[in-house]
Amino acid sequence: MPLQTIEAAHLRVVCDACRTATAEVCGKRDLPIAARVAAMKKFKAVGWHHDAGSDRRARVIEQAQRDGSGKWYCPSCARKTHL
Repeated sequence: MPLQTIEAAHLRVVCDACRTATAEVCGKRDLPIAARVAAMKKFKAVGWHHDAGSDRRARVIEQAQRDGSGKWYCPSCARKTHL
């Protein structure tokens, strides 16, 4: 499930593997795009893994990496090698 914007700059991610783990970040006074970038950094810093996909076009993959679309895995699911 891609990142969801909730009430402007409040971002939540749900694990695509187990569908039970979630993480949320509130950007408070940040613009939505700045909050999204900060949230992605925070999610990755605590062990969340972002899989942007394997599209053939590099431009599509770069866009997915920038905006957080694609699949997200919680720290415990990210440690599993089959993902």
